[in-house]
Amino acid sequence: MNGGKVTITIAKPQKFPDSKDYYCCYNIAGIGNEKIKYAGGVDAIQALELALKQIGTDLYTSPHARAGDLHWFGSRNLGFPVPDTIKDLLPPKDDIQKGTPS
Repeated sequence: MNGGKVTITIAKPQKFPDSKDYYCCYNIAGIGNEKIKYAGGVDAIQALELALKQIGTDLYTSPHARAGDLHWFGSRNLGFPVPDTIKDLLPPKDDIQKGTPS
């Protein structure tokens, strides 16, 4: 990323029109496709939880993360949850990079 900034925006969960279920929109700016995406759930909490996991999935599977270029406060652990199926992509909790935090 060479000092680039990644910005994540998460919207308030909303009800789907004509449904009792909810969705939660999010956007990741700064690492490529900046399309607005969403996760759906049976209630607002599940929609938010699934959006957070999708954000984690999008970040950890990005070419930038695989190249080791994404950092949060000096760590490659970006602070977002992921589904159990890709937990092996998470760096160790004590993975602190040397130098200035990004």
